Amino acid sequence: MPAMGDTTTMTPVMRSIVERTVESPDTVSLVVADDTAERCGPGMFHMLWSPGVGEVPISVSRIGAGRITFTIRAVGATTTALCGAEPGEAIGTRGPFGRPWDLDVAR
Repeated sequence: MPAMGDTTTMTPVMRSIVERTVESPDTVSLVVADDTAERCGPGMFHMLWSPGVGEVPISVSRIGAGRITFTIRAVGATTTALCGAEPGEAIGTRGPFGRPWDLDVAR
């Protein structure tokens, strides 16, 4: 069985939403408890799954100790469902994916 957060599996791992912040009428930031946070870097993303609705790629907007923040704009069925998720609920994640970029080079 793959480890939690293993990107070799196509099965999402259910993660708890620990915080929800409304950024604007159509944009929400969700903080999830995620043991893959230490493997994330700038420019990376996760596939987020809303059970019964669908899955979408969402960039990581903040990384903290055991937590990842995703800022999501409601533009379709899946992103609208994710924006409606509340703390205590779970969403599925797969990732991180992509290649991080170097902040020093970007500066």
